[in-house]
Amino acid sequence: MGLDSVELVVSVEDTFGIRIPDDECEKIYSVQDFADAVFKIISINPTKKCLRQLIFYRIRKAFQTLDFEKVIIRPDTKISELFTQPELKTNWKKIETELGLKLPELVALDFNPNVNSHVKILGIKTLKRTLPVSKGTIRQLIDWTISLNFDTLIDIQSITDKYEIERIISGIISKNMGIPISEIELKHSITNDLGID
Repeated sequence: MGLDSVELVVSVEDTFGIRIPDDECEKIYSVQDFADAVFKIISINPTKKCLRQLIFYRIRKAFQTLDFEKVIIRPDTKISELFTQPELKTNWKKIETELGLKLPELVALDFNPNVNSHVKILGIKTLKRTLPVSKGTIRQLIDWTISLNFDTLIDIQSITDKYEIERIISGIISKNMGIPISEIELKHSITNDLGID
């Protein structure tokens, strides 16, 4: 494990108020592995609330304030189907304000699909940006929004399911490592896909 990975483990441990044993840390290769390691340690307090569902209804209501009532908004609706490119930036801010939650930042590819989709790090490694935010679905927007706002949406002392742990871990990685939330997936390798040493 490199220094960044150790820092990430410490941040996750501090957030959850736990200690992940060294032998478990050595088994963490992906974002999902992180969530699984935390899930093994903390106690779950299952309730009937479904955070994903609550945020879906909030997002749908926010879209309705922008006169999207005619459009049926479902979890698999693509964000790009709801906005034209010229109105994307303005309406994105309106949705964020209406929700009272931080949304993922739009990237150059959201406004210009012809922009170079590869990013060089230190002039050597090339990472491919796979998904402009606007090409995501409402389901992905829900996940990203929960991850970015986990500190206000999820009670760490009363985790209800593994999904909440996954969102918190994704949010911590995004915040601490500066990786856009739209580029973090549970299947991603911490080192190879996300570039964390």
